[in-house]
Amino acid sequence: MHSFDALTGGWDAVCGTSGARGTLRLSAFRSVRRLPGPTAPPAHVVRYRCGCGEDHDLLMSGVELDLAPIRSTFGAHFDLMTGRMGEEPDAGVELWWRSMRRGHWPVTLHCAHHDAPVPAWPSCLRALEPDDERSVSRLLVHFECPLCDRRGAQLMRPEALELVPRLH
Repeated sequence: MHSFDALTGGWDAVCGTSGARGTLRLSAFRSVRRLPGPTAPPAHVVRYRCGCGEDHDLLMSGVELDLAPIRSTFGAHFDLMTGRMGEEPDAGVELWWRSMRRGHWPVTLHCAHHDAPVPAWPSCLRALEPDDERSVSRLLVHFECPLCDRRGAQLMRPEALELVPRLH
């Protein structure tokens, strides 16, 4: 199981070449492929660009890919009101829920078949092509629209793929 760290905004990952541990951010994904089989829970193979410069594959469940970022937003934290460490496992879910009700989803895509931006999840992504592997400033993101199941593509900055609640 790959845990999501809300502070670093990524999943834990181990380099397939050196064995070094690192953080896997959504902008390092290169492809997401759903495996055939049961629909609940779905399993995905995520190909990502590792810090070693090579691409590695990672098997992730739908829960790890889509829900772990939401669940882990708040775990143990310093409560400024009480001056003590606290843990509210549902606080992260509530924070994301409020953010999503305002229209700020973990990932927002622009499908040509819809007038408004489409709320999406990391599992909707199909391929991410960077403009330059050494210093990525733009990604061509290929996706499958969660509303109409059609394929689309859009140019995005890596920052737009950061999995943090947007509080507006």
